[in-house]
Amino acid sequence: MKYFIVILSFSFLFTTGLQAFELETRLPASVWEVEMSFLYTPSYEQAFNGYGEEAPLQELILWDRDWRDSVEGKLQREEQVLEIRIAYGFSEIWLMEATIPLLQKKQNSTLKIASATVVQQKVLDNLASENLSGLGDIKLKFAKDMSTNTSWHNRGGFIFRLPTGSSGTARGISANAIGDGHGSIGAFLHFNWYPLAHGIRNGFRLEAANELLGKRETLEGEKGYYSAGHSADIFYNWSIERDNIFAGTELHYFQQSESKLPTGKSNAAFLKEINLEFGYGNLSELEHTPLATPWQIRLGYTRPLAGQNTPVAHRWELSSTFYF
Repeated sequence: MKYFIVILSFSFLFTTGLQAFELETRLPASVWEVEMSFLYTPSYEQAFNGYGEEAPLQELILWDRDWRDSVEGKLQREEQVLEIRIAYGFSEIWLMEATIPLLQKKQNSTLKIASATVVQQKVLDNLASENLSGLGDIKLKFAKDMSTNTSWHNRGGFIFRLPTGSSGTARGISANAIGDGHGSIGAFLHFNWYPLAHGIRNGFRLEAANELLGKRETLEGEKGYYSAGHSADIFYNWSIERDNIFAGTELHYFQQSESKLPTGKSNAAFLKEINLEFGYGNLSELEHTPLATPWQIRLGYTRPLAGQNTPVAHRWELSSTFYF
């Protein structure tokens, strides 16, 4: 327990995306858990700027360029993700999990600048409209159930992100490519509390990621090393599940340090979001009788509340979970 707290504390001290509502459920030995999620981020063109105010998305992309106010037009982005999460219980307390994302990204740009210089035009050309699709960065999780009783379920472990996404060219701090182009190593702690009331649970999650050094182009097309900002996430969720009906909400706070390219850097970022989910399945029946195939389907909606140097993007999610 102390070991995981030290890792998380270190990550927060040296730190400078929303995940879906995640419920922690004990996974018995030799049992598989499969979850499929479809996440849809409708077209957005706004972002929180360095003052926490909503501004056009291109101001976030071009924030460190003096000529950004001379740019006319719009920059819009849209994203769809089919995410497959597979978990397997090695024993009563140890499990491994893999998350495989298949992404589709769209960028529409009408950006232009009168009497643009060669460098300015090259930047705008590198922000041109494009459609990308392919395998994203795979995430691996190794977890241990640290303590469990009738009221508590606590889990901790490590998260590794592999740079498997290769579709598109990552340029600039807020790239539109399928993969980030670099890996990360992180740690997490999840606390689940079951009050003495049927079907109600509270969850508190801490996650931190140390980003590894990678390579990326600047918006001018110059290649070099890229140092992504380390990040930390804090989640609090509340849910109720009765008569096979599920309802829950989750608050999420994200903090990221500055990211650095060969020329220029981004400001540190933060984001506050709220997620609402409703679902149906037979998981609550497990309290009364064994089931051959427990399952649940959930529909969720995520809304940003406040932020700094992050997109203003809403998201819908449809997910299904099965155990066998």
